[in-house]
Amino acid sequence: MINWKTVVMGVILAIIFTLILNQIIGEFGSYIAIITAGIIVGYKINRDITNGAIHGGSIGVLGGIIAIIILLAVGGGPYLGGTFGIYVFGTIIADIILGAIGGAVGSMLTAKKI
Repeated sequence: MINWKTVVMGVILAIIFTLILNQIIGEFGSYIAIITAGIIVGYKINRDITNGAIHGGSIGVLGGIIAIIILLAVGGGPYLGGTFGIYVFGTIIADIILGAIGGAVGSMLTAKKI
């Protein structure tokens, strides 16, 4: 069962980390932010590696949806078609994978397997 309170906390952390890190190191800051938030969530849920990966992946899904909503709110709706649409949805898939990796690492840290 997914702990939504922890996932929402992770999404908020990912957004904050993204805003900070994108200013410092550019676009790759968002990827580091997703991994870091995934590690924190995986550590906080204190369960096995599979649950950590599921919770971390949930951060990627929600973060991607929020990114699309923000894009639509600032007038990027026409750009969601074509090549840019493929880029946006590819980014969401990358966020899911990176969040899942971070969540699994956080769970392993809790279990002290690393």
